[in-house]
Amino acid sequence: MSDLEDLRDLVAELTELDADQLDVDTPFADVGIDSLMAMEIAVHVEHRYGVRFNEGDLATVTSVRDLSTLVEAQRG
Repeated sequence: MSDLEDLRDLVAELTELDADQLDVDTPFADVGIDSLMAMEIAVHVEHRYGVRFNEGDLATVTSVRDLSTLVEAQRG
């Protein structure tokens, strides 16, 4: 499983959405993910992938694909 698929599954689990229906490019706002939920997702991602985000990084994340790109950048 790729990081992108793993992140989609994690976001789906945390938000109680169906992973098969959560497109990686769909904006979080379109599926009801608000800023508080996005912060909770970020904490889980930091723990799972051993990365650390700052607020500036997270401001650019609006989809699962954006999150995956950020994780990849942090992992170097």
